[in-house]
Amino acid sequence: GTIIQAMAIFSTGDLSATPVVSLTSSILTSVFISAQLSHEWDASEENRQIDPAFYGFLPSSLKWRSFLLLQIFLTSTFNLVIRALSFVILSQRSTSAVMIVFGGELALYFLVKILRGDFQSWVPIYGAAGVLTSFMMRLLVKLCVDWTGCAQFRHQFDIGGAYWSLTLLLTCVIGAFAALSHGDRTLTIIMGIACAGLLVTYTLFLASINREYVATFLDARTASEYNVDRFFNATSDEIKFETLAVNENLWRDIRNDVKAWLTTGLPAWLEEEPAWLTDCFRSMIPEWAVDD
Repeated sequence: GTIIQAMAIFSTGDLSATPVVSLTSSILTSVFISAQLSHEWDASEENRQIDPAFYGFLPSSLKWRSFLLLQIFLTSTFNLVIRALSFVILSQRSTSAVMIVFGGELALYFLVKILRGDFQSWVPIYGAAGVLTSFMMRLLVKLCVDWTGCAQFRHQFDIGGAYWSLTLLLTCVIGAFAALSHGDRTLTIIMGIACAGLLVTYTLFLASINREYVATFLDARTASEYNVDRFFNATSDEIKFETLAVNENLWRDIRNDVKAWLTTGLPAWLEEEPAWLTDCFRSMIPEWAVDD
């Protein structure tokens, strides 16, 4: 909706209240949902317990949380404005220009994922269906990050922290290219302000979150590397079980370690029946990992 409204304004030159308010409302609604989602997921006590190495960047102070929510909101706003404006500018030149720039960025993302052996989605679906599922999930998450900047999707099971931050930089590159190729001085100044705003608000955001979580926005590990580290760094058996909930390809390199852990712990768990050993967790135990 944001792109359609922006294209209408750009092509007609109509800067009256109605189209401008409608466009502004569309942008603010999108980024508010994105910012709120990032806030709610990180503040969740359940998420912080299950994956403490990832969730927890928000400080306990309500004052600082409000400040960070504002930074997330502004970063997402600048990101969406730059992307939408770039799309409109390039579309005025030709459809091929849009395909080359935005399609090329998507192709780069998939190329990096494939070359790093990180194409496989976390969803436990295998075979041809698994490949299709992985492609669709990678595509949808990438598009979501491109246009909303949702911090939740920096997770290694999604786009990854390092590539999430790189996407913001690519947004600025695309914006600068689009504005300079158009040649309009006013448009170039507006794009420059938006790019500067994006970089400043993101820098302020990183400087304000809990320091130990800055690395989650720069994490270059693959999903499998992340999942293996989560297994070995888990502080409880319950958290370790969470590493088995994903696609087996993301922990196949530690099959022997998983088998040894389950073989040792399972008899005691079945006897003690801890509250966390639910039917769901039991269903995650692969047959090959347990001795007869």
